[in-house]
Amino acid sequence: MASEVVERRPGEGEGLETVAATFRASEQIFGGMGARLFAELCKGVVGSPELLELAAHALAGARPAHLFSAVHYLLLREPDPALSRFFATLTQDPAPPEAAFPPFARYCADHRGEILEILQTRTVQTTYVQRCAALMPLVSYVADQAGEPLNLVEIGCSAGVLLTFDKYAYEVTGRGRVGRADAPLTLAAEVHGGPVPRIPAIARRVGLDLRVVDCTSPDERRWLLALCFPELRAEQQRLARALDVVAQTEMTVLEGDALQRLPEVLAGVRDPLCIFSSACLLYWSAEARGALEEMLIAASRGREFYRVSLEPSEDYDRWAKGRSSEQAAGGHAPQPTVGMATVIRYRDGVADARGVAQKLGPLSGLRWIDDRPF
Repeated sequence: MASEVVERRPGEGEGLETVAATFRASEQIFGGMGARLFAELCKGVVGSPELLELAAHALAGARPAHLFSAVHYLLLREPDPALSRFFATLTQDPAPPEAAFPPFARYCADHRGEILEILQTRTVQTTYVQRCAALMPLVSYVADQAGEPLNLVEIGCSAGVLLTFDKYAYEVTGRGRVGRADAPLTLAAEVHGGPVPRIPAIARRVGLDLRVVDCTSPDERRWLLALCFPELRAEQQRLARALDVVAQTEMTVLEGDALQRLPEVLAGVRDPLCIFSSACLLYWSAEARGALEEMLIAASRGREFYRVSLEPSEDYDRWAKGRSSEQAAGGHAPQPTVGMATVIRYRDGVADARGVAQKLGPLSGLRWIDDRPF
C-alpha cells in the first residue's frame, strides 16, 4: 500500500454486519483460490461478534486476509499445537479445515492484544510473484510504444517483487518461453491474444509504500510469507526465492504517502516511464484515487509517460468489502468479474485510458481485447 487515505478503523458508520459481509465474500474468494482453511474460518467468524469486532480494526478492503494473516504470522513465529496442525505451512499433513474454527477462536481470545497490535501497525502487503506473469505482457506493450530502457515506478511496492519482473522467465500460453535461460524462476503466463510479449530493458526502479518492507529482515520476510495462503506452498517457495532476487537488485524504495512522495519521484525520473500498481489502489478512497489522477495529469505537461493498472473492478471491490446491494440486505451476492487491466497514457496534460485486457484471476491471467497502439 502507498497512501494513508485508507479505510482502517471501526466505528465509521458501518456496523458488524458490514464486517460480516466481507467474510461472506472472502469465503468465496478463498475457496476459489484453494485456500480451504481461510474459507472455513470465514464461516465461523461471521457468527462470532467478538471476532467481528476484532476484525473491524483491520484494513477495510481486506479484513479477513488481514486477521488471518496476523494469526498466521504469530504461528510462524511460535507454533501453537492446537491451531498449527491446520496450517499446511506448519505441518506436512494438515488436519481437516472444517474443525479449525474452535481452536482458532480460542487462540484469538488468548492472543487478542498481539493480534490487535499487528492489525494496527502492519498493512496488507500481499506479494505473489505470480502477479509478474500478468504485469510482464502489459509493460512489454508499454515499452513497444514508450521506448527503452524503461524506468519503473510502482505504487504500493511492498517488498519490490514486481519491480524485478524482468529477472524471471515465463512460459507464455501458446508462445513458448520468454526470458533468460538461467532465470531463477520460471512462471506460467496465461495470456490469450495481444502482442507477442518480451522482456524490455529496464533502467531505474523506484517503489513507494506506506511501510517499506526490508526483505533482508527475517521478521519482515515472515510477515510477507504469512500473507500467502497456507495451502499455496509452491507460491510461498517462489516468493522466498524472489525475495532473494529483490535483495540483490538495485532499486530505490521510498516510505510514505504516495500522494505526497510521487511528485518528487516523477520530477527525478526521466522518460520513458511506466508507473504501475497491482491490487493496491482498491485500498484507497475514491477521493485519493481522484487526487492521484489529477496529479499525474498535471505532471505530464511537457512530457509523456504511461501507467499500468492491475486493480479489481469497482464491482469486485465493493463485493469484496461487503458493500454490494445483496450483501447489504444480508444475502449472498454473486462474485462479479475480477476486472480489467488498464493502460493510461499521460501526455501534455491529457490522460488517455484504455482497458486493454480482461483479468482472468486475482493473481494472473490476461485476455487481450484491445492491443492497438496509442
